[in-house]
Amino acid sequence: MRQKAGPPVMAQELEDGDRPSAGADLEARKDYTRFSPAEAALLASLRGTFELHADEAVDRFYDHLLAHDELRAFLRDPDLVRRLKSHQRAYLLSLASGEYGEAYYQDRLRIGRTHERIGLLPQWYLGAYSVYLDVLIPLVLKRFAGEPRRAMEACLALTKIMNVDQQIVLDAYFETRQRHDLHKSEHLAAIGELSASIAHEVRNPLAGMKGALQVLGRHLAADPTRSGIVDEVIGQIERLESLVRDLLIFSRPHPLNRQPVPVRELLDRVQRLVQDEAGAAGIAIRRLHAGDRDLVFADAQQIEQVFLNLIQNAVQAMDAGGILTVATRAGDADVQIVFEDTGRGIEAADLPRIFQPFFTTKHRGSGLGLAIVRKIVEAHGGGIHIDSERGRGTVATLTLPRGEER
Repeated sequence: MRQKAGPPVMAQELEDGDRPSAGADLEARKDYTRFSPAEAALLASLRGTFELHADEAVDRFYDHLLAHDELRAFLRDPDLVRRLKSHQRAYLLSLASGEYGEAYYQDRLRIGRTHERIGLLPQWYLGAYSVYLDVLIPLVLKRFAGEPRRAMEACLALTKIMNVDQQIVLDAYFETRQRHDLHKSEHLAAIGELSASIAHEVRNPLAGMKGALQVLGRHLAADPTRSGIVDEVIGQIERLESLVRDLLIFSRPHPLNRQPVPVRELLDRVQRLVQDEAGAAGIAIRRLHAGDRDLVFADAQQIEQVFLNLIQNAVQAMDAGGILTVATRAGDADVQIVFEDTGRGIEAADLPRIFQPFFTTKHRGSGLGLAIVRKIVEAHGGGIHIDSERGRGTVATLTLPRGEER
């Protein structure tokens, strides 16, 4: 939320009626960063210099962006890059406009909202301001060569107005994200209720169909063609049963039945469940453990589901075989479990979406596996982080707090 005029108050929420106007908010920000009218005029004197070198500065900026895999995923379309460069040129010139009022403020809000919409994380666009300074400060020093005091004042003014920019853009990003999260949570709650209702209605008919087909299959055992068709239909029903099971797990609240759980023993049990599938796919599972203190106070059944989902994801990502390394690291407050595979990896553009319900890049699957994992882990007070690069495999790092028995 935006702050009232004056110094920022951290973590303070304002009612809509207390929210300052756009103009008052901008003036409060400039006042707090001590950005003066004289500094605005000083930046305006740089307009000609920035115009002369704007295209070169924008090219240097995009060369830097394209050197990073995470950003290249957003910049694959040459036409899009040309449009963005045009916008970027206008942005750099606006820094030396001398006019930092309502239009300027609204433009910065738009930038923040766009970044949230396309899924560009704050670390990338906040880091970009350092790149801007790296590109623009040499131009400032060249413009005021022989005037060291004026050069220093201009560099300071540029830094201040870009600090104001960062504040507005970050504010807009998180306000937009908060609105989207609220809408998404309401939407998902409705989907959850509907999914649970449908899953309950579908589960019993599926079980009846499967049972009837199994009986039919036994009668047709002497006819390989017909029995094969029955087996295929049973396989499809089992896929539907798996989807129903995932829907029920995801949509239902599941109270935690906490107890001391030895992580390594739980991993042993899950490994036995997937060993045949992994072996048939040419996948070796390697186990690494550091220390003996691997007890967590958790719901063993739910954490087993988490381990199973992560290991199955890894196995399915290694089409041509490979190695899955499962490592545990025990700390004073938590236990880390790392699942590292040598599979196909995840596209950078897909990474921000992998925990969204029903998002999947697989031909088979419900798209609920990682959503279920995160839901269970966060219910335990833990966390999960996934690093991946296309063609280089995936690392899923799970952190579970030790907690204490109550």
